[in-house]
Amino acid sequence: MGEVIDPGFVPTKEERQRMHEAIEEAGKFFRRELLRASVGWPVQFLKERGLENTLRPGASWKIGYAPDSWSRLTDHLQKRGFDFATLVRAGLMTWTDEGAAIDRHRDRIMFISRNERLAPAGFVGIDREGQVRSLTPETPVHHSSNVLVGLQEQIDLLSSGATPVVVDHPMDAMALEELSRSTAKEYAGIPLCGSPVSTAQARMLARYSETDRVIVMVPADRDGRQRAIGASLDLALYFDRTRIIPLPRDSAMSSLVHSPSERQTLLTYLSLSRPLTGHRDGLNDNGTQHTSLGIDDPDPDLSP
Repeated sequence: MGEVIDPGFVPTKEERQRMHEAIEEAGKFFRRELLRASVGWPVQFLKERGLENTLRPGASWKIGYAPDSWSRLTDHLQKRGFDFATLVRAGLMTWTDEGAAIDRHRDRIMFISRNERLAPAGFVGIDREGQVRSLTPETPVHHSSNVLVGLQEQIDLLSSGATPVVVDHPMDAMALEELSRSTAKEYAGIPLCGSPVSTAQARMLARYSETDRVIVMVPADRDGRQRAIGASLDLALYFDRTRIIPLPRDSAMSSLVHSPSERQTLLTYLSLSRPLTGHRDGLNDNGTQHTSLGIDDPDPDLSP
């Protein structure tokens, strides 16, 4: 388990609500910071991956940017009426050894993670190298095994029967959503953000999905592959049809939506998903399947 904020503190209903409100306001602050930027690595990072649509005010993914400063967020939230205790317990602020109040999050592309009621609970961040991880410690309103990224952004797709597609990186999830909205709205990308899927997260995804089918994209690297296979087994508890797609080495879906031919390549990947029959390590190190592990023929229901 990671860092835990004030483990002995038991919040009242009102204090818990105030923490959610602080996280929501922080998300709005990060969003404004990103939309105001015309240059800098976050804007370039998104444009290089063909995701400049997320820089539009009306984009479904309200991602943001935590500025590389010591206390801009803390100062902003104080002006909004949030006290230090709320900000610390919500995982937004910390103290220096000298007793100065400073922002916990700096120089990251930011995604809000939400709990089973879709209330804002914490943040996931991407650094300059593209590495993604959960940034919020364990708090009274944030438990890393009980939150997901991308549900609210795609709730309309999921409630209309779109198949959730579990990927590792938020950029791939956004690329899938963009592809889905430009075609038949068949898919919704849900990122693991470098973590395994918990039973609670699998149940949450099923709660907001109108289909009994889920697809898991399996990366070629060993760690990502093991997370994906483990996710498939947990998701099978709540989805009757759990499918996997082994990706070629170095493949990223966020690079497959720049042209009609690339979009068709990604749709082809999705149409070739195969049932997982319970084998946890059924892929070679190069990302190909072992032929004896019960991965059946492609599911005809998944034709694009």
